[in-house]
Amino acid sequence: MKRRLLLSVAIIIVSVAANAQCYYMPSNSGSNDSVTYLFTGGSFQSYGCAPIDPTYWISGNGMTCTMNFTTPENNPTFRVWGMNTDDYATVHVNGIYYPLTATSAAYDAKVVCGISPGPDGVMFSNGQLVGANNNSQGNYSYQDIQIFSNNVSTLTVTGTAGLGWGFAGVSINCPLITGINNISNNIQASVFPNPLVGNGTLTLHKNVSGARLEIFNQFGQLVRSTDNISGKNIKLSRNNLPPGFYFLRLSQQHQVVAVSKLIIAD
Repeated sequence: MKRRLLLSVAIIIVSVAANAQCYYMPSNSGSNDSVTYLFTGGSFQSYGCAPIDPTYWISGNGMTCTMNFTTPENNPTFRVWGMNTDDYATVHVNGIYYPLTATSAAYDAKVVCGISPGPDGVMFSNGQLVGANNNSQGNYSYQDIQIFSNNVSTLTVTGTAGLGWGFAGVSINCPLITGINNISNNIQASVFPNPLVGNGTLTLHKNVSGARLEIFNQFGQLVRSTDNISGKNIKLSRNNLPPGFYFLRLSQQHQVVAVSKLIIAD
């Protein structure tokens, strides 16, 4: 009976993921049935990126864009354009500061949109979002940043420094971004069974030695860590972890080498 229930849960999750479609709402679209935008300090500008122009231009410190969702959303994604190394931004979820890390958020591959795209895009630094290219390299491109948090009623992005960048909009109902951009020496990893009820295994495609395994909840909080892990089949035990979404991070020699997602069910 338990096996049949787990199979049903897995089928439902796969079905939802397969049918989920991103619903993108540009920042210049105004309010709709899903979100209401509130802007302070900046202005809408166009800089030659037709798919997203105009964007809400944020420069310096204190300009904000707040998204108020009609219904609380899970894992919302916002889009930014043209961030360079001098451009910094913070995120608040439901009015609380939300540090951006490799486990609390992720960004996808950038979309080039201009004559000076530069080699890279955005990155996370000390909990903030920042551009990876300097101003001479440019960053005529846009990227989506996904927040790994459920029941998000309000999402606020605030510029803290820089000459300026564009806030393009927000998306809901998107598949989870893997966050591969944040990983060095990526090792393929998978969890079985997933959803996990009791015990399971994290399987790697190659051996690790002296590694550290960390488990984070959906809010990016560290809930468990294990040191001195070796091999490529790592035993997992639920113990007292409550049902929900979790993120596994495996580090070796102070570098993140693998990440995976875990669902715990009763």
